[in-house]
Amino acid sequence: MKPITRGLATGLAALACATLTLTACAPAGSDTASQTTLVVGAVTEPTDVPDPISDGSLAGYNYYFATFDQLARFDSEGVIGPKLATKWEHNADFTQWTFTIRDDVKFHNGQPLKPADVAFTYNKIKATPTGDPATYMEMFESAAVGPGNTVVFSLNAPFSAWPTITTGVSIVPESVYTALGSAGFAAAPVGSGPFVFDHYTRGVEYAVKRNPDYWGTKAAVEAVTFKTVADADARLNGVQSGSLDIALVAPNQVAAVEGSKSVHIESRVSNGVTFLGMNATAGPLADQRVREAIALSIDREGIVKTLLAGRATVANQLVAQNVGGFDPKYPAPVRDTTKAKQLLAAAGYRGAPIPFQYATNGRIPLSSEIAQSIQANLAEVGITVTLQGTDQNSLSQMIYTKKSAAGIYLNTYAPSTMDGDAPIASMFGGQWNDYAMLPETQALVAETRTVAGQARIDVYRELFTLNDTKALLIGLYTPDASYAVDPALRWQPRADGMITVDAATFGTD
Repeated sequence: MKPITRGLATGLAALACATLTLTACAPAGSDTASQTTLVVGAVTEPTDVPDPISDGSLAGYNYYFATFDQLARFDSEGVIGPKLATKWEHNADFTQWTFTIRDDVKFHNGQPLKPADVAFTYNKIKATPTGDPATYMEMFESAAVGPGNTVVFSLNAPFSAWPTITTGVSIVPESVYTALGSAGFAAAPVGSGPFVFDHYTRGVEYAVKRNPDYWGTKAAVEAVTFKTVADADARLNGVQSGSLDIALVAPNQVAAVEGSKSVHIESRVSNGVTFLGMNATAGPLADQRVREAIALSIDREGIVKTLLAGRATVANQLVAQNVGGFDPKYPAPVRDTTKAKQLLAAAGYRGAPIPFQYATNGRIPLSSEIAQSIQANLAEVGITVTLQGTDQNSLSQMIYTKKSAAGIYLNTYAPSTMDGDAPIASMFGGQWNDYAMLPETQALVAETRTVAGQARIDVYRELFTLNDTKALLIGLYTPDASYAVDPALRWQPRADGMITVDAATFGTD
């Protein structure tokens, strides 16, 4: 994104009013009690087509949680509970799970949602190995309709946290998806959720309208539009002008509008960790001592206090404190530039440039400023990095599709499942953030799936200790998620970062 250190210019406000036209640009404080359409300022959109079988992006989940249902759900505090499933149970070694499915749910086309649709959805994800959801479900083997109204999930390895996976899988009707295929279904999706798909214009907006026949609590608003607004200034100005109702804002924007009558700020600790990925096989980074020196040189406290205005927490591990697997007793990282210089001298490093890739807009607020701060930290000990900013889609392609990092890169992982399995599988289990491909880290990832409770946290601790020793990836911070909200809107942010709006209401009561 562009640097967000400038003031909120009147011209930008006018531009936001001119370009964000889903709701009228009304003066602050206008009567919104009768407002029936809610507009969300989305940071980005799915890289590919918005198909829940193949897409697992946070941007896509915001769409899918409006239009589809999942077997289980998290509440706003991250506590799991039933949704399409009324209960579930597992066998002794966590390799088989049986879910009982509600029998009163219909898809938007009137077709009953049956266990066969659930089984089809999961089996189709497995049959789409290039899709995001498949990478989260490597332990999944098959789903089959069981006795009564049940679905039986068979796993190829133990996984004690399987129910968390089901919170992110949107159930599709087998007959419709089979007839339309991925692209066709993305263009005309049929779900069973609280909203019905209306239209999608790529790069502009994704719109839904209330489902009057929803099996659960009906949505309070009649329509919702997720409008893509990549620039943080434009998002904040959109809420101030009245053209947006909810928008994620950057940490350094919050203080300027706190107490404002035109904007209400809702904040909470997020479920993500912003981290520095490293290709541990590339150039100077192939030497563990150079990687250790990088980890020791970064001023995490400075980034949090100065750039993020204190609206973040220094990361001491690669899962956030509200995510399964977090170890509350894990030690805090220490900055030691003297030791970093000693390691570099021992490695014979003499300033060979290391590429530093990051997105200049998209999922990490103030990404350019953070990259520049890290560059300055590393320069203090004699490490040279070359900044290579790009757009979010290009960076995502580099990370998730090509796995082609040239050096270090700025990334974030906020698991919608509120569990550490997806992040650690990505980082240490042979997936896209795992350049070292160490058998010992992959074995520990597998071990976390065989245990539960404190025993599982203990294995996470062993994994993170090994990561810190070898300096494979570097946790930076867990950001607070701060949202600018229309003061007349009653809406609560979620621990998983999803913007769900079925319970949102306008009014002043």
